[in-house]
Amino acid sequence: MNVSTCFVRALMLCALSCPVSSAAFAQTAKPTAVTTSKLPVLSGDVLDATGAAIPGAAVHLHSDQADADAVSDNIGHFTVSLAPGTYTLTAEFNGFRTLHRSNVVIVAGHNSALTLKLLAASDQEIEVDASQAADTSSSANRSALVFKNEQLDTFSDDPNVMEQQLESLSGGDPSNPPQLYVDGFSGGQMPSKDEIREVRINQNPFSAVYDQFGSGRIEILTKPGANKLHGNLDTQWGDSALNARNPYIVGTLPAYDSQNIYGSLTGPVNKTTSFFANVLVENTNSNASVNAKSVDPATLLPVQITQAVPTQSHWQSYRGRIDHQFGKTDTFIGQYRFNNSTAENSGVGQLVLAEAGSNSVTHRQIVQLSDTHIFNAKVILDSGLQYIRTVLTQAPVSTAPSVTVQGAFTGGGAQSQQSRDHQDQWELQEYFSISEGKHFIRTGMRFRANRDANFSRSNYNGQFTFPDLTTYTNALAALGSGSTVTNLPANARPTLFQYATGTAAAELTTADFGFYAEDEWKATKNLTLNYGVRFESQTAIPDHFDPAPRLGFAYAYTRPKAKAPLFVVRGGFGLFYTRFPSGNLLTAQRQNGVSQLSYNLSAASSTDTSPVSFYFTSLAAGASAGALNSLTASTSTPYRIAPNLTSPVTYQGMISGEHAFGKYGNINVGYYRRRSIHQFDSENVNAPMPVTGLRPMGGTQNIYQYSSDGISDGHSFGINGNLNIGSRLNAWGFYGIGSQTSTTGSFSSSSFVSNSYNIRQDEGPITGYSPHQLYTGFNAKPGLGFNVNMFLAVRSRSYFNITTGSDNNGDTIYNDRPSFATSATPAASLRQTPWGNFDITPQAGETIIPFNYARAPGVVYTESSISRDFRFGPRPAGKPDKDGKPARPGDAKYRLRFGAEFDNLFNHVNRAAPIGVLTSPYVGQSIAIGSNFGGNASANRSIVLHAGFNF
Repeated sequence: MNVSTCFVRALMLCALSCPVSSAAFAQTAKPTAVTTSKLPVLSGDVLDATGAAIPGAAVHLHSDQADADAVSDNIGHFTVSLAPGTYTLTAEFNGFRTLHRSNVVIVAGHNSALTLKLLAASDQEIEVDASQAADTSSSANRSALVFKNEQLDTFSDDPNVMEQQLESLSGGDPSNPPQLYVDGFSGGQMPSKDEIREVRINQNPFSAVYDQFGSGRIEILTKPGANKLHGNLDTQWGDSALNARNPYIVGTLPAYDSQNIYGSLTGPVNKTTSFFANVLVENTNSNASVNAKSVDPATLLPVQITQAVPTQSHWQSYRGRIDHQFGKTDTFIGQYRFNNSTAENSGVGQLVLAEAGSNSVTHRQIVQLSDTHIFNAKVILDSGLQYIRTVLTQAPVSTAPSVTVQGAFTGGGAQSQQSRDHQDQWELQEYFSISEGKHFIRTGMRFRANRDANFSRSNYNGQFTFPDLTTYTNALAALGSGSTVTNLPANARPTLFQYATGTAAAELTTADFGFYAEDEWKATKNLTLNYGVRFESQTAIPDHFDPAPRLGFAYAYTRPKAKAPLFVVRGGFGLFYTRFPSGNLLTAQRQNGVSQLSYNLSAASSTDTSPVSFYFTSLAAGASAGALNSLTASTSTPYRIAPNLTSPVTYQGMISGEHAFGKYGNINVGYYRRRSIHQFDSENVNAPMPVTGLRPMGGTQNIYQYSSDGISDGHSFGINGNLNIGSRLNAWGFYGIGSQTSTTGSFSSSSFVSNSYNIRQDEGPITGYSPHQLYTGFNAKPGLGFNVNMFLAVRSRSYFNITTGSDNNGDTIYNDRPSFATSATPAASLRQTPWGNFDITPQAGETIIPFNYARAPGVVYTESSISRDFRFGPRPAGKPDKDGKPARPGDAKYRLRFGAEFDNLFNHVNRAAPIGVLTSPYVGQSIAIGSNFGGNASANRSIVLHAGFNF
């Protein structure tokens, strides 16, 4: 290792780091052939799809007499001397599909040269030797979804929409949504599509290297620097005149538009260094759709509020990457990204009025340093360090008290109010791999630390909750007649008042650590076994030891004398843990009953004269917030961490079968079984007990607790495949059917259970989960420079919850469900809905309806694009093919592309889940378009035009 390499490593270690990439693999080897100048020399270049060099690629040659290994240098070149004979060649590098080439003939006295391109499966022209065809390695898993090159064009150009599309494709445990990994690091941000080299989902599902199951992670690899100068400039433009309007907005719709400019430049700095730089600027002027009902204070008549509230967002992203080769065995990658975004009227839409919005500014800086050191063709060390600095500032449109009328509207000031958040996130990785004989051994560690300095005045303005619009109307009428707390009618009182005061600032530092070791053993020609274990731990919670054993296998069934296996069976089992969110830790630290006091005061009965009514009448009459000081005499509501809180663990199993159709594609079917215990939930552990109404800890204080009492159970069947027809068409598809139930009900770790004394009462389907899901796409080149791409998503009806709109059990949480109506149900409590008849004031002995009893509409969504390329300029001469015949000239140096992208091409209205609050005037109705894949709340179908220049 040279001096410069040692200096870089020392610098990284001083920064509490040492970087990542995943391992470049080396294959099973016999004693290496003796290298001597008298032997023939085989040389060549290892390139990617764009012709860029791939440093550090492992090249292995095998014959019955001897093996030979080589590693490509900083410009992708390799040289090896070996005895004459016929060899099978294998070339591999992390992030690329393994290339096999048989019948590589080395002739005595003659040197040979090869060009090896590691490309997408749809573009490869490979020869597979019979001995190599039964590929049971974990990296050859065909249940994985891998997208690169033209395949990426099937996804949206909008990073937010593309991220939603990839999350949907993962098909993982919906109670534990997939995590995004960018260049091997967690906690990153979705890059723009032009930056992405490759996307992987469900690759190596049971590897101990990762903390999540294969379908629980989305791995994105960004483009490296090239060995030739390349660049592109793209611009996109959208306007309301091109779009189909949101059907839920009536009246005049304000004009809106969007502009997007992207540019990148990549190339060599010198023989050992290359760079990649890009910039993205996006400005969007849109509208938020509000559909709500309020009351006119003058006439006390209901008022329909249907409006489009202007929203603006501005996004800037700057990224630079340097790839540097230290000698022939050490590759260093350094990346820096700066993002700046602003958003106006955030949180507005559906039932939330414009006055309850907020404005925010976010700055994020990401630094990634990684280093791959190749000791030899068998031993590799990958090191990585990531640092993320995030600064978020938020200001409310109004500081007035917030008013929520269940199922009708939310007005006043935003409950979140003013906040500032400064986060520093560190991630350190050290991954070590050894290829020895029939074993490929990997071991390493990951350490993550997060410092969060937060200032929040959330709920400092106070929030009043009314059960229905009638009660709110009565309150306005009573105030107009001069009512006070002593004579405010019982049917005119807010049922809950929440208010926070005290120290707004809090700071927290947490960390988690993971260590792993695993072995991939080529037990026989047709059988590969993977086994390993991972150990994890997290600070600031009681649970500090989480062992996660992993086991996987792959068996290739080969017919006699067949050149390729009929199918490959893969399976495995493993334990996977979920880390406790640092945001919940910060809430428990801040709202501990001492630093920041949080009050939740409820009107428990019709004769109640508690401060709830007093504060409402005082503030509504124009009293200053100083009137709230008397709350110091009341009991605040603290948050705390359960003393027995345990990290959730998922027991995940899988069995699958895959079959390849040569160069035309493949198909995979798989069954997945999972069960999770200790899932996070929130409970009021001092809520009034059923029947008696007494509190187990005495007094009147509510105590909110983060616990891990939840259980989730599910299974699914999936089928995916792809079809390649030359270079003209590549199509892929995924279909999944399954079920998923949970006692915590949603994806959020802070969601409250409806009954703190029986969380099984909330057992049911996951909110928003669709049992049937179909995703498919294709990219085609019909000729004349045209490119056509499409992404199609079809989801069956999903689940959502029905609630009474009241706090029936007195735990201050408005998620109580009704009972099924009976002949004894009072008329005032009866609610007739599309889902049946319900009693909103359940009596003892009545059956509470199941959690997520209702079904929301399904989804049919298409995202498509069409473009045409115009090429001009010099055309490079083509290289001779493997038979020595001259090839056609390459593409012209310059390219102009003009096209359009269509979001929801067929203008199908995907309705949001209906309102399930039984006291709402909108009960049973959808009042907005769904947010699935949609990037524009103003338009049901949107069209974006784009133009680009590449060289």
